[in-house]
Amino acid sequence: MQNAMIVELSKGRQITIPAEIREQLNLKIGSKLEITRRKDEIILKPLGEGLEKLFAEAKTLKPKHNLSPQQMDDLNERMLR
Repeated sequence: MQNAMIVELSKGRQITIPAEIREQLNLKIGSKLEITRRKDEIILKPLGEGLEKLFAEAKTLKPKHNLSPQQMDDLNERMLR
């Protein structure tokens, strides 16, 4: 595990990921991150370029189904396990 860094929650309740970490993980503006809570920890995981491209492509598609957004989220969760 790497050394911990301290960041401050801004007025807008946002944090800045330090440049060193952004560069190591190749995070750019618009990069997608998964956020998870584990007890008293907050875990951020980059989704990776493949999933980012998938999200971008999905925005351009019109649904050809009758699934609700919640049903689609549930289906995606099951597929990613």
